[in-house]
Amino acid sequence: MPRLFPRLLPGLMALAMFWACSEDPVRVAGGWTDTETGPKVTGVIKREDGTGAAGALVLLRPSDYLGKDPSLPDSLGVSAAGGSVIDVLCDSTGAFAFDSVARGGYLLESRDREIKAVSVRFGVDRERGRLALQPAVVRHVGAVAGRVRFGDGTSGRVLVRIFGLERAAVTDASGAYFFGNVPAGNYILHFSGIDPFILPSDLKDIRVLPNATTDAGEVSLQRVLKQSFRITDGFLELPGIDSTNPLVFENGIFWNPVDGAYLWAKASMGHLNLRGTIVTYGGVDTGFAVLQANLRNYARLSRTAQNSGIRGMLDAVPGARRMLARAPGGRLEDIRPDTTEGALLLIREARKATPARPLVFVSGANLTTAAEALLIDPAIADRMVILGANNGNFNDGDSLALALVSRKARFVEWSRDYLWPGTGIDWTRRGLFLPNPLGDGMRSIYGRDTVSPGLKSSGFYGDFGAATFLFRRDVWRNARAMDFGGPPLIALASTRSAFDFVDIPAAANDWEAIQEEFFSTITSQEAYHPWALLGQIEAEAYSGRSGIAVDSSAEEGEEVAVFKATGSWTEYCVQADAAGVFAMEFRYRCLAPSRLKVSDPASGDSVLVDLPGAPAWGSIKADLPMGAGVRTLRMESAQGAFELNWLRTVPR
Repeated sequence: MPRLFPRLLPGLMALAMFWACSEDPVRVAGGWTDTETGPKVTGVIKREDGTGAAGALVLLRPSDYLGKDPSLPDSLGVSAAGGSVIDVLCDSTGAFAFDSVARGGYLLESRDREIKAVSVRFGVDRERGRLALQPAVVRHVGAVAGRVRFGDGTSGRVLVRIFGLERAAVTDASGAYFFGNVPAGNYILHFSGIDPFILPSDLKDIRVLPNATTDAGEVSLQRVLKQSFRITDGFLELPGIDSTNPLVFENGIFWNPVDGAYLWAKASMGHLNLRGTIVTYGGVDTGFAVLQANLRNYARLSRTAQNSGIRGMLDAVPGARRMLARAPGGRLEDIRPDTTEGALLLIREARKATPARPLVFVSGANLTTAAEALLIDPAIADRMVILGANNGNFNDGDSLALALVSRKARFVEWSRDYLWPGTGIDWTRRGLFLPNPLGDGMRSIYGRDTVSPGLKSSGFYGDFGAATFLFRRDVWRNARAMDFGGPPLIALASTRSAFDFVDIPAAANDWEAIQEEFFSTITSQEAYHPWALLGQIEAEAYSGRSGIAVDSSAEEGEEVAVFKATGSWTEYCVQADAAGVFAMEFRYRCLAPSRLKVSDPASGDSVLVDLPGAPAWGSIKADLPMGAGVRTLRMESAQGAFELNWLRTVPR
């Protein structure tokens, strides 16, 4: 809270007053009651001709009151002392009254219809009684003007308010501000940045005279440290940031199964508080059609993950579909952003967080969505930490977004100045791909000897690498403070003063640790949950297979499992609440008569199901004994080739 006015004692009152504790006050306009719950303040407002200022507005504000913030809708002023805030109108004689006024120092302002005003300072130091102020006369008003600049030479909007008055203004593009219709008197001006990382400042003893404009001069504001970091035992630490923070993930293209797999698996294990996924445009390709294509790719990959048993995933929301457009004056603060669902998601989640435990936003794309959110609601900047990936190489399209996030937000940039190929990653040396749809998708891209090193590396690190830091401190061993100089970017020798962002250079990465963390997560059985046996299981949601292909064009775009020949099989991890004989239904298609073997390998129970040949899709039922708990359900071609769409239990 900013520095406050000292509370005024009765002996320091600007106008004389008297107490009449035993005398009932005259009933006049204002919120007067018969219940004495606190001191009652009365007074009279007069015009210069001596007549009462009938209908004049009287505002009672604590001396430490800061006016309403015009940059936020429906915001209220603040008073650390918790003093009374009351508005009344004078009666036909100019009299007013305030009932139940709390203790403290006050500034009373009255505004007359002739645009004249008066301000009165007084104090209340008793719990009960009556305080009568001497008559006050409204006179011509004055004005206050001034300028604000930042010590580091950058620009930014500043909120200027007058203590004790209902006054607030935001500086213009030149840093200027103006208050009109200010009653004559002495005031303190309070300056605070619209961005959270501005050190507030007060300007005292600003004297306002009637029919005159007071030049308050120029105030210089200083920026404060946005995001601290330290190196402890050779590893990077970001205070307040770990795996327990709420997290939102953003990516653009979503073209391969690695995109998001690491974070989805962590969420499925219950180790990550995933609050949302944002899909945006990718690279320099922008527009509605590009965004819609990326959303379809996300839906396909998320379905692959869900078919593998990953749980706790969220539907994606669309983020930015185009880069920011430069404002006419060139100031970042004046850019007009799109109001996208992704930006609104970030605002909602950041508002729930705190500066000490902020929202973590992991972005594998251009930073346009984050910039949109910061432009819509600059106040979230200290409630969110952005972990960005490769905003100097692959994600380099939106330079305005990068500049805005660097200067305005808590930003950690990873892999800005280097490419990933050549870092020693070998996808084929371990074969650590589980035999489920997600693992098969990764194996199909990265498990072949013919895959180029560049493809392997770009697909591996670009989409999740920064997030491994939340779970293993040893993946990043160093960092440096950077300023966004225009570009160029400037590495700073000291981190004691404010800087723009935390940079993770190439040499700071332990590539082996990143790879270990990735594989240990996606190969953990804890990430893949069994299917409830009492429900429908899609045929492509297997946990193992042999001689099987997945076809997405067989029936209205649904994916089906194609059993190519005798001996082909799939296995499914299922959960049975109790042992018993289950009636199961299978949706299938085969051109020639075939036979399906359904079994519980652990118990040895099995059943053979004859599949009559037919070109159209049909269903058939069979009974199968199953034990309780987590089991493996196996589907095998005992004869011929056929397609399987789904299997489910039905009432017997």
